[in-house]
Amino acid sequence: MEGEGRLRYIAFDAVELDLDGRRLRVGGRDVALEPKAFDVLSLLVQAPGKAFSRDDILDAVWGHRHVTPGVLNRVVTLVRHALGENAGSTRYIHTLHGVGYRFDGVVRCFAQRAEPPEGLAAAASIASATPSSSASEPDDPSVVLPDAAGAEEQARDAPTAAASDVSAKPRHWSASSGLWLLAASLVVVAIGILLWRRTSPAKPAAAPPPTLVVLPLRAIGNDKNEAIFADGLSEELTTELARVDGLRLIASVSAARARELGFDAAQLAERLHVNYAIEGSLRESGDALRIDLRLIETPSGRTVWAQSYDRQTKDVFGVQQEIAQAVASALALHLPLDRVAVKPPDLAVFREYLRLRHIFMTRPDDADYDKAEVALNALAARAPDYAPVHGLLALNLATHLEPGRELEALPEATRALRLDPDNVYAHAVLGELACQRDEWNDCMKELRATLARNPTDPVMNNLVGMRLAGLGYGEEALRLAQVGYAIDPLSYWAVANLGAQLDALGRHTEAQRYLDALPGLAGKPNVVTDELRWRNAVWRKDLADARDIAANMPDDFARKPLYVAFSAALADPARWPQALAKLRAAQQASDTPLLLQLQVPQPDETMALRFFEKPWFFYGRLLWVPEYAAIRQGPAFSDFLRRTKMLAYWNANGWPPQCKPDGDGARCD
Repeated sequence: MEGEGRLRYIAFDAVELDLDGRRLRVGGRDVALEPKAFDVLSLLVQAPGKAFSRDDILDAVWGHRHVTPGVLNRVVTLVRHALGENAGSTRYIHTLHGVGYRFDGVVRCFAQRAEPPEGLAAAASIASATPSSSASEPDDPSVVLPDAAGAEEQARDAPTAAASDVSAKPRHWSASSGLWLLAASLVVVAIGILLWRRTSPAKPAAAPPPTLVVLPLRAIGNDKNEAIFADGLSEELTTELARVDGLRLIASVSAARARELGFDAAQLAERLHVNYAIEGSLRESGDALRIDLRLIETPSGRTVWAQSYDRQTKDVFGVQQEIAQAVASALALHLPLDRVAVKPPDLAVFREYLRLRHIFMTRPDDADYDKAEVALNALAARAPDYAPVHGLLALNLATHLEPGRELEALPEATRALRLDPDNVYAHAVLGELACQRDEWNDCMKELRATLARNPTDPVMNNLVGMRLAGLGYGEEALRLAQVGYAIDPLSYWAVANLGAQLDALGRHTEAQRYLDALPGLAGKPNVVTDELRWRNAVWRKDLADARDIAANMPDDFARKPLYVAFSAALADPARWPQALAKLRAAQQASDTPLLLQLQVPQPDETMALRFFEKPWFFYGRLLWVPEYAAIRQGPAFSDFLRRTKMLAYWNANGWPPQCKPDGDGARCD
């Protein structure tokens, strides 16, 4: 048989390395280890007692390609974590100051794995060791808020009532467990292993993955189009780097905001919770393109890697992949090569796409929005074979508030997926269109599958979370909102979504922190911000704040008189007749039920529920606000649940915790 007699396995104590399978097992459990970390461990254990200099290791594992010693420090930290030790308490991997590293241990080498490695007794000490942080270990970047710690992991892995038929992409550090397959004659040994498995502590937690922000490239020159191209290229590079296994990326909106605010390395670490940042510049001269990049460590600002790229402008698509591969290597991470090839567009099309996407993603209330829509339709006609344009157009149409526009989205999404089966926006559109038809099983199946393929996409985390919130799964929606915020902490919509979801769960004081930050993120007065903050003030019973917010709403906002009147009536019930008269007059002039109905002392349940029959994705969560419990008590609410097919979805996928079956309807707190 091929490979027979060749060295394949190395074992020491309760640790085993499968060199061909690139698998590490500790105490009978698989332990995930990054590719470069596995290579370093393999190198050391194959020469026990030998002192390896840092250069020896860098040459053997990386080929010494623009890699700094800090990268090796991090990889050794990962290896020690996997073996249950740390820099302050080492058993196997010893630091030789001024030299490098040495592995000490009695190893056994064999060609075939016939039995578990000896030393199961030692496994307990490995598994029970609690690694302490060392200077080379980055802080956990997932801890953005006290209540958001680990939110990303919970959102991906926690069992939910609305379960998907599509399995989420496994996390890089997840472990699979199982007993060694022993011969039936070794019954005594099998029982011993079983008892050890029952009593041993859990395996050491994997080190948190690094988090990176790609700051927008600085355009050399005063050409506005060149600056837009530099910003768009930075966004594309963020998307490319998001494919790197074990790397978290901060979204481009927050990256752009950080650059505008002039964050230094320490501020990037504090505000964005990143370990690394990419900064650089772009210069165009005719057909020539020069990109200078630097990868820095935060908060120290130390340079980890630097490189310049001189290319023709037409080669911009290939250079993105080169950069992503170089960054992955510098961080000792792996970039998969299984991406579906998409035909590069005309460079002018690419530039225009970057410009329009930037508008749609960063300027929700910009006066140029309508112009951008017209330009996007024209670009789709010019570029019939470029999937990203059609995916973006489909998403814009599907989430448009103008009735009927969503019907135009399906052919655009279909075209995008025919060109690129992995286009994230097109998949999101298929799910969103099903949501708007109240086909909740198809809706959530498609949205969850898209999120599983793109777990770090802030748009998908927010979109899936908002739909779950509308269906009543508020806590799961909050976890996704926290993930979206962790990925995009300076984005208006990520902050608004998290604040709104906290409000919907009745956590109004916590919500205030985020909602009060919105004026500084919106860039200019925004009625969405005013309405969110006004409701929060009312629910916090800070009626003076609610009155001030209403008084400062833009004068051209048609609903401003209503908010002023309601603020006065909430403070002085004698003024309710005037406020209700204004509400009736405004309602007669509107085809859509007004949300302010829910604030009256005795809301019209049927009229209020009509508001939620609209395909809202942001406001659907308000159905479950504790202060609106009155509309959820009567028979009209059960009729609403049947009419919108929510009841059928709950019966098929599990009920939200605040609701229980009641005959053929529901009773919800």
